[in-house]
Amino acid sequence: MAHSPNIRVLGPFAPADFAELAATRTALDTAMTDAAASTPGTALVAAEPVVVLGNVYLILSSTA
Repeated sequence: MAHSPNIRVLGPFAPADFAELAATRTALDTAMTDAAASTPGTALVAAEPVVVLGNVYLILSSTA
């Protein structure tokens, strides 16, 4: 039986947040790790960035 993934949205991250790339990468990595760890027994499957009016949102898919 197939089951659909859990989906979470992180953001928005404003364009100014990307001025310091190393700090932004660390913040995004931490946000994704925290989101995946918040539900025990799940694993992060995919992360898709989506840009809306210059703001970046991360769409995270994890196993159910």
